[in-house]
Amino acid sequence: MTVYQSIPSAGVLEAFAPGFTHTSVTRRFGVMQRALGAWIEAERDLEHSGSWDPACDHWLRDAEAARAAVGAALDALCDTPAERLEDRPLLRIARLTRALALSEDGAEFAQLYARVTAPGALLRCPGRHPLALRVNLMLSEARRALAQLAALPDHALVIDGNCVEIMPEDVAVAETGFTVASDAYPQTMQAAPGV
Repeated sequence: MTVYQSIPSAGVLEAFAPGFTHTSVTRRFGVMQRALGAWIEAERDLEHSGSWDPACDHWLRDAEAARAAVGAALDALCDTPAERLEDRPLLRIARLTRALALSEDGAEFAQLYARVTAPGALLRCPGRHPLALRVNLMLSEARRALAQLAALPDHALVIDGNCVEIMPEDVAVAETGFTVASDAYPQTMQAAPGV
């Protein structure tokens, strides 16, 4: 005969750790990631096509449409307020992604991309709980996508050539904030204080 013994829940020693739940930032971040991947693929299609060839016009239109979709997704994401602390690194990398997507200067692109690859806690979510782990996974996927963007022929020579000083030694990374290096962009593109 089997004896059953119940364990009362009042003696639970472990704190409850909630799983990952989406916020409007994480939902829009996923939309942005999909749009960024589509744009990178469209740009890769253009690598081996001749711009003079009329048969490749549709690839050019697809790449322009994909870039516009990335811009719209980034605008929507960057305008979304953070609902929890874990949303802040996602918004920071989204602002950097928007600046990278709009950058037309190779030196500026290299400086912005260096901020993505630099080690530090500004683009990481601290903690070992499921929420932090999921956000860090999203951030690593964004870094992977930005590495693919930087590897495209338009940007790869600037990154590989190391022709610019990435970050001045006398300026702390925390002081730079993630504001855009150029004044050519509107103020809405710059990071909000504390985010």
